[in-house]
Order: sequence, then C-alpha cells, then structure tokens
Amino acid sequence: MGEATVKRWADAGEIDCFRTPGGHRKFRLRDVTAFVQKRQYQTAGPLPAAVAQGADELGEQAIRHFAEAALRGDAPALVAQLAGLRLRGHSLAELFDEIATPALHRIGDEWAQGKLSVAEEHVAAQAVIDVVARSQPLAEPPGEPVRADRGTAVVAAVAGELHDIASRMAACLLRAQGFEVLAPLAQTPARDLADLILRARASVVALSSTMSSEVGEQVATCVTAAEQTGGRVVVGGEGMRKANLHADAKLLGTLRELEAEARGAGKQPARG
Repeated sequence: MGEATVKRWADAGEIDCFRTPGGHRKFRLRDVTAFVQKRQYQTAGPLPAAVAQGADELGEQAIRHFAEAALRGDAPALVAQLAGLRLRGHSLAELFDEIATPALHRIGDEWAQGKLSVAEEHVAAQAVIDVVARSQPLAEPPGEPVRADRGTAVVAAVAGELHDIASRMAACLLRAQGFEVLAPLAQTPARDLADLILRARASVVALSSTMSSEVGEQVATCVTAAEQTGGRVVVGGEGMRKANLHADAKLLGTLRELEAEARGAGKQPARG
C-alpha cells in the first residue's frame, strides 16, 4: 500500500493519528496495531527489526529468543519481538507473563548454576529494564494518549528485594490503565512506603518480592496505610507465595491478574 492510502485512512478516521505543529501526521504503534487487528491483515512482512522464525509466536522458541537477545544486551531485538507479538493480538501483560518472565527465570537459573557470570546476568537484566521502559506505547489502547485520571498507584519491591523488573512491568501496565504511578521500586523500607501511600492517597498498591523473610510484616504495614486511603493492596512473587500475608493483601500469580484487579480500582473511566 502507498502513502496516499494511509493518509486516506487517517482522514477517514479509520486509523488514529495525531498531527505535529507543522501539520504532519504521526502514527503511534498502538494505533497501527489496532488497525491491523481490526482489518485482520496478515503481518508476515518485515517487522521493525529482524525476528527469528518462530520467535513471533508464544512458546519455547520465543522464550529462548528473548533470553538470548537479553544476554546480548540487544534491547532493539527485544522491542521488535514484543511489537511483532502485539501485532498478532497478544496483550503486553500476556507477553510479560509468557515470554519475558520465563526468560528472566531461565537466565536467573543459569546464573545460580554457575553457567553465567554476574556481569552477563546484569547485562541481560538491564536490557529487559530498557525494554520495559520502551514498551509503554505497546501497553496503551489505541487513540489519544492515556490520561492519568484514575488515581495513584504505588509500586515497589519489598523485604530487601534487589530485583525490581517485575515492579517495572507492573508500573508500565498500571500507567496504561490511567493511573499516576509512583514507583520507588527496590529496597524501599515498609515505613517509608506506608508514608508514601498515605501522602499519595493511593488507590492501588502493588508489591513484589522473591524473598519471604519479614515480607509478611512489611506487607501488613502497607495494608494498614492503604486502609486509610481506600486503596487495595496486591502482591506477587515467590516470596509472597511463601509468606504469611495479611488477609487484605491479595496474592496474584500473573501480571494479567494485576490488570484485571486494577480495572476495578480507583476512579472508573468515563463510558461512552
């Protein structure tokens, strides 16, 4: 298809775009994704960067491709893979759950077994952190940019947790749902988190940890603060699964569950 065809679609309102001060049309990836899905176009053509055959479908090959690219520190390849899968109709939360998280677990296991050096593990982790930061447009629905008008979400890793990639993923998804996200991330003391929850009048508090030591007490501190703001506390991670949690802290198993939980929290978006 030619440039004139795309302009015609945009002028007819069939594909969303916005105009620069100079009058040029700009198309967001999420808008192109929505258009491709609506028209049910084939997406076998070139993606933003080369993606290995099989890596653009959910499954073992996609996980392996993601892990290998992360270990190379190849953030553009990771973004291209996620973008290609979004074009096939998968949500970003699903991709975080089914590809990025298993790949990170695999890398962590190989490091624990002495197959990877600390430097290699750190390169991979930083590549994924970069990808999560670049993935915000992939998380958001088509149309105008999402406005942060549903309240505040506080996202952190607790109990001395050093890894905060899961929290970064959660923050990305919550922003896409219209929350203003405050993300102190790793190693934030529970008392400081509680103070932040109170000051921000948080509607959602999302906590993660891979360690169970003292996590129950720290979650309880945050729950007490959230009760005063009317917010809900959701938690995830291996440490949370093993901990004795406060009854009002809801344990989640996936980021898709976080999305579903967040839909019922905070100010509800206007309908119509």
